[in-house]
Amino acid sequence: MAAVSSGGAVGSAVAPITHSARPTHASMGSQNRAQPSSGIHHASRTGTASGCITNAGQTSAPRPPPARVGHYEIERTIGKGNFAVVKLATHIITKAKVAIKIVDKTQLDDENLKKIFREVQIMKLLKHPHIIRLYQVMETEKMIYLVTEYASGGEIFDHLVAHGRMAEKDARKKFKQIVAAVHFCHCRNIVHRDLK
Repeated sequence: MAAVSSGGAVGSAVAPITHSARPTHASMGSQNRAQPSSGIHHASRTGTASGCITNAGQTSAPRPPPARVGHYEIERTIGKGNFAVVKLATHIITKAKVAIKIVDKTQLDDENLKKIFREVQIMKLLKHPHIIRLYQVMETEKMIYLVTEYASGGEIFDHLVAHGRMAEKDARKKFKQIVAAVHFCHCRNIVHRDLK
């Protein structure tokens, strides 16, 4: 998940992941409990549908509220994997765009669940301008939500498919960013196998 990032101002608009035992509150006031063993916060996802009043004063069918996880309104899918989907979301207060990797724990065996927890632990160590930042982790009984920096430029492969060959000057700049990020990981004994 550590993709090349522009290192833009999004990180300054959303607080980084916290590890305190002090509870935080989900969108509807439910308490989250920190889980010391994994560093993951538990969040509840709640909401109710309300009827809409038409111009004639009649109540129409209930309209569901926007999908929400914690303080984030979910927008659209920007990526998919074997056990997860990545959604673009907006922080309801700061309006910062983030990517939320949503993992369905019911689809994971113990080995893959351990991989997710290891991914979280590694991402907490990585603070570099060209590596996607992990801001927050939330967990429910069935789901894990990894809230990360949103790289609006997408993956290099998709850029090449859409725009064709990259100018040499731009390619050098991107390659330099990738090498710097990989070097940063290697200096911390982290090997990355999914560069984007």
